[in-house]
Amino acid sequence: MTPLRRIGVLVVNDSLNVGGAERVAVDIANTLDPERFDVHFCSTRVGGPLEQRLREDIELTVLGRAATWDLTKLLSFARLVSDHGIDVIHSHGRGTMKFVALARVLGLVDAMHVFHDHFGWLHVDRGASRGLRAALHRGVDAYIGVDERLCTWARTTAGLPADRVNLVRSGVDLTRFVDVEPVDLRVELGLPEDAVVLFMAANFRPQKDHPTLFRAMAELPEDLRARLRLVIAGSTKADPEYHAGCMEMLDRLGLRQLVHVLGERSDIPALLAGADAAVLSSKNETGPLVILEYMAAGLPFVATDTGEIAAAVRDLEVGFVPAPRDHHEVGDALAALLRMSPAERARMGEHGRRTVAELFSQELATAAVEATYRKVLGLDGQPSDLARMAGI
Repeated sequence: MTPLRRIGVLVVNDSLNVGGAERVAVDIANTLDPERFDVHFCSTRVGGPLEQRLREDIELTVLGRAATWDLTKLLSFARLVSDHGIDVIHSHGRGTMKFVALARVLGLVDAMHVFHDHFGWLHVDRGASRGLRAALHRGVDAYIGVDERLCTWARTTAGLPADRVNLVRSGVDLTRFVDVEPVDLRVELGLPEDAVVLFMAANFRPQKDHPTLFRAMAELPEDLRARLRLVIAGSTKADPEYHAGCMEMLDRLGLRQLVHVLGERSDIPALLAGADAAVLSSKNETGPLVILEYMAAGLPFVATDTGEIAAAVRDLEVGFVPAPRDHHEVGDALAALLRMSPAERARMGEHGRRTVAELFSQELATAAVEATYRKVLGLDGQPSDLARMAGI
């Protein structure tokens, strides 16, 4: 009898910098069953801080490509796929998808290609260029969207067959939030003991819409505003002009002393553990994954109603979900959160922790991804059928 061979999976992303798509890629790689999947990771451009989160047995390759059409790196990628016996390439992000699709179209690789779309700019770009459509149709075997709007776009605008389009909501790796040593934000930042510490994980770029949050804070009643301290972790270099404008706005609104910007941090679970509640004021998202991280940390939150995850938790009483771009609604939600007692916030946060474990664990998301792999490989989803892989 031919011995059972594990399915070779290559997870591919542009980088391992801190970001939502990057965290999803790493979490999927880490939670694929090592007894059934031989998992490798390829960062096509650069590495980054998330390298440290990859499972020890997952081999990482950083290609250092400078452009989508980098022929030298395409050949290196093809050798990687061949040398490791890869059966499924799982790409994240549209630039990475085009790179992999080109390798497929040129006949450099023949592994099946699953594309995981996290595109967060549908509010400004709902088109599908000829090049994008060609890559999707000729070089992708299955499409995964993290948001129903993306799946609709894939079927209607991009014209993909419905049976190739799959909705998989992102999950969260709950183990990252267990037995975490909190960062004492009151001590580190010199915050008042009676302050309500509100944490926001968001890079400084227009999509995150910090100004709506700042306007909402400025309109809070004085007694509530005086108690609030906002701590923001996120890159200030993604859009320096936007960041500078946000800082100027804080000065104009007289809020600078209430807001602490930490810059990019890799210890988000520890920072969350040191906060009382959390916030996200994005104008448009496809996830957002950070809501699940807030819940996993046991924090109640205010998060604007945009994206698949926000829609899914809207009525679960785990936080407040006001309309995006509406500082009045965001302000009302902040006021409601601030008026809660510490015990009430703790109860809401604990309800969120239980809910995320039940509905949004990474294991559930990865199981849906594994089902997509089995579909493109022609397996019917039964573990015994994996033996058919021995002949691949």
